[in-house]
Amino acid sequence: MVLKDEHTSVKAASPLVCFGFNGPPLAVPPVAEKSLLDVAIAAGELRDASVSGKCGWFNETVEFNVSNFEILEGLMHIGIYSDIGATRTQSHMISRGKEYKFALDVQVLRCSNEEYGGPECKVEITNRPPTMFFESALSNTPDPDLSDETKVVLAPAPIGVKGFTFSDRHDMSQASRTDRYSGEECVKLGETRYLSLRVESIQSEMLVKFECDNSSSSEGHPGNQICQELSKNHGIVILIRLRYGALPSEVKSDYTRKLSSGPILVDSPRRGLWYLSMTVSNISSSTETGTNIGDELCLTMNWGSRTCESDLFGNSCQWTVLPLERVLLPEIESPFDSYYFPANDRGAIDSGSRWFSLLSPSNTSYETWDYFTMEVPTGASGGVLSIFVSSPAILNTELYARFGNCPTTSNWEFRKRKADNLEQPNDVGEVRGLVDISKNVSVMEKEEISKYSLDLVYPNEGTWCFGLRHNPAVSSDLEPLDYNAPPEEYSTEVQIILHGCPNKCSGHGKCRPDREAGRLHFISHCTCDVAHGDFDCSAVLVAPGEKMQQTWILTFSNAAAILPSVWAIRHQAYAEWITFMLSGMASGIYHSCDSGGWCAMPFSTLQFLDFWLSFLVIIMTCLYMAGFVGPKQGMMHIGCAVLTATIAQRNATSGWNVLVVVVMGVSALLLGWALESRKGRVFSSQSWLPRSNPFSTALAAVLGWTKSVVRQFRHKFRWLYLAAGLFFLFNAILSLYLEAARTYWIWHSWWHVSIYTCAFFMLYSVVPINQRPDFNSYEVMSQRYTIGDLETTELNPLPES
Repeated sequence: MVLKDEHTSVKAASPLVCFGFNGPPLAVPPVAEKSLLDVAIAAGELRDASVSGKCGWFNETVEFNVSNFEILEGLMHIGIYSDIGATRTQSHMISRGKEYKFALDVQVLRCSNEEYGGPECKVEITNRPPTMFFESALSNTPDPDLSDETKVVLAPAPIGVKGFTFSDRHDMSQASRTDRYSGEECVKLGETRYLSLRVESIQSEMLVKFECDNSSSSEGHPGNQICQELSKNHGIVILIRLRYGALPSEVKSDYTRKLSSGPILVDSPRRGLWYLSMTVSNISSSTETGTNIGDELCLTMNWGSRTCESDLFGNSCQWTVLPLERVLLPEIESPFDSYYFPANDRGAIDSGSRWFSLLSPSNTSYETWDYFTMEVPTGASGGVLSIFVSSPAILNTELYARFGNCPTTSNWEFRKRKADNLEQPNDVGEVRGLVDISKNVSVMEKEEISKYSLDLVYPNEGTWCFGLRHNPAVSSDLEPLDYNAPPEEYSTEVQIILHGCPNKCSGHGKCRPDREAGRLHFISHCTCDVAHGDFDCSAVLVAPGEKMQQTWILTFSNAAAILPSVWAIRHQAYAEWITFMLSGMASGIYHSCDSGGWCAMPFSTLQFLDFWLSFLVIIMTCLYMAGFVGPKQGMMHIGCAVLTATIAQRNATSGWNVLVVVVMGVSALLLGWALESRKGRVFSSQSWLPRSNPFSTALAAVLGWTKSVVRQFRHKFRWLYLAAGLFFLFNAILSLYLEAARTYWIWHSWWHVSIYTCAFFMLYSVVPINQRPDFNSYEVMSQRYTIGDLETTELNPLPES
């Protein structure tokens, strides 16, 4: 991977690079003093879906390679953020600042032989596919290697969905299936052997056990000698490492056991590939043990897993796992808007209801679980998975969530408890954007309902399992549970929705779905208003009173357009008058709409009108000062209006537009003054005719032209007003330069005042034609005065008729 920085800046102003696996990363505080390689590896090692990724500063070109020794297999997301502050999503009319250019080159290399992996495909990995399992006989005899099925004794309970109830439960001894693989695995002393194990379905537990059986080896088998040395504890160490999704190593593994420490037992293993390594080492010298370093050890490997039948889960397969299917929503907040409903309840799906009921048992005093699984489809990891729960307060429900398998009280990634109203990740620290929509959950009376919710921002693609734990409690604040009541009295309502943005951007912004650079996934994000920020627009950046003050100042600062408008209408400059009036009105309405106030038209239309008319104000002022009259004036008005409209339509907020408009205005001034000078016969052809001394003739012509231009401009403008206009023009340029996110309302309001006041003084500085000396009554007549070789010309008035 090559990440090339084409912008040099200090660290504090550098962008942030974030890495996430299976789901896009959120902008979180960067890992202190870590390189981007360390950040990518730290993100790739994450097993917990509650962690939102890892971030680091991007201020140099980096190139690094990672293999499945360092990172998990799966989808990798790379996000580059301008900053991590709440103002990143705040609405700004014009975004100014440094522009960061970067290039990203990612190459994904795969070994041609699937039995190899690691760097340069030099690590041999032996696959143990599920087809090598054999199904054990279903019997009442529990497996001695797996956990005791009878250690938790819970009575069957009718739990299900309204309309059908899972009351006809299977016999617990027949509700689970134990699958096994058994075989001999050999490894040489001092080397490491790798195996891959695939978990295909939701399983209660998985066990990996190795045995070094002396009796199973023949007398001449070299493994016999190593097993004897191991039994004598002569320095032979056998380490078994297990890791999910990546190859285990000495420093990275999920489970590590010595052979003498017993088997590895994994509670509710995650679906997918697990990698196992066997390492045999001799920690003492070979002379002490008498063992040759080339000896090979063969161990008997037993891999067992317990899978519940018929969509059940639990130590005794006593809880129902309810599969849910996606139903598309008519509302479009993102391309994947949908809700989830029990797959076999077609009647409720057709009715359009988004809530389904869980009939919790009313005749038991022990805790119960309801599980439901759903799939986040490919490409939808850039959305939000929300679950809403409404249940009687007396049930004291808790919500658990886990990716890849069903959660338990000891193995979960998200938990929401109404008692403390907290979302708790299993790994306390960085959380994948949990937002609590219901902020007022409290303990209530029996008749009242407890409502709470959980949002998973940017969930991993694949299978998610939610567990609803009912833990009835009897306390002084709650009435005792009526065990004789029908199940419907204690039903729990659940709604699960996959949508675009968390909490609909808290009502303070708009949700915008965009494609990532690869165009394979959608990522939804909030664009907040001017008073709010953060990823869900929940952070208040501007107080309501302050926001109102800023809105009023931004809106009514456009009243400065009255000054040039009044002047224009009094001097019958109707084109200029309508331009100034419409510009002030459009700008005022636009800023009111942008601040969350009244919108007379769609926001995009108002933005176009504001920028276009602002550009036109500058051009119209320059055209008036240039002195275009008659047909030329109409032609220039139409041409400039079309050009400025094109600029505003293509990219209204670009800072380059101001430069283009300034160039257009200066060009119009020069063209107008050139035409006016020619009309005044300043460029008399007689001045440029060669005389006896061509050099002196040309010099005299230049001096005469300069004198005429100075005299013409001296009478064309009122210089005091022109200086005032240039002063306000300097203020307008300065306000554009000083605009920032926090001070935008101050400097942009001053921009309104400065630009309209500048236009007023510029217009007032132009002396009307009927008040100027009539330069057209002068004729260039050439008179020769011999002063050495210098030949001069002077302007003489024509005789009056």
